[in-house]
Amino acid sequence: MRTPPLRPAEWVLITGGTHGIGLALARESLRQGLGVAVVGLPDADLEHAREVLADESGNTARVLALDLTGNGAIDRVVAWLEEEALTINYLINNAGFGRGGLFEHTAWPEYHKMLQLNNQVMVELTYRMLPRLRACRGGILNLSSMEATLPLPYKTVYTGTKAFVYNFSLALREEFRHHGVSVSVLCPGPVITNADGLRRVHAQGKRAKLLVTLPKDIAPVAIHGMLAGKAVIVPGWLVRVLVFTSYVTPRALRMRILERLFSRYRDERPLAAAPVSARG
Repeated sequence: MRTPPLRPAEWVLITGGTHGIGLALARESLRQGLGVAVVGLPDADLEHAREVLADESGNTARVLALDLTGNGAIDRVVAWLEEEALTINYLINNAGFGRGGLFEHTAWPEYHKMLQLNNQVMVELTYRMLPRLRACRGGILNLSSMEATLPLPYKTVYTGTKAFVYNFSLALREEFRHHGVSVSVLCPGPVITNADGLRRVHAQGKRAKLLVTLPKDIAPVAIHGMLAGKAVIVPGWLVRVLVFTSYVTPRALRMRILERLFSRYRDERPLAAAPVSARG
């Protein structure tokens, strides 16, 4: 009889882990010897992720189908971890989504969902998981963006949510040092994870394509950085250069340049409302 693989000593909880960056982070975590507990929407992506992770992990992956913006969602996550008897050592707050375009061209319910998923869910889950992470002196990785330091016209709400993630993470890092819990923040450049992301890259032209990367290229840097307890993880030398340049460029000039770079959105017609989901 085949002996089932041993349960790993350490587990990571990943939100939005069935698609895009989240799934890439889950797969890289498995390669690093971590067990993965993934939360994702009950859709085709989840079934695909379940199959992929099962093929790669043996019995070291668990998947929960759940909309994290639903009532009592965080309670359900906590109960699920207890049902599975999982001791979580690391938390990756990856779930989120963004939209580009004129501010008034996005319906308010979508903005509300974006604020809720990108920020509120992250804060509540971090709050609820702290006792577990403190007990094992674990770590947290929050997904922000290079745009956290660049208040982009035509991506106003999205960049606002990512700036919150960035500042929240660095402030929390100082508090949690006294608990032995490390907090890292990941700030990638543009990442192609879905059709909307591809549309935005095409809208921005050749300049944007120079910065674009794929989830599988970001994941190793992110997981290594989290395990090493790095404060800010910025994958890619060009992205690092642009972030540094933003700090040394006068604000008024920086904002005019950014508006011109994204001015293609100015004359766009509003898109039909798209289904909102907890994407990584």
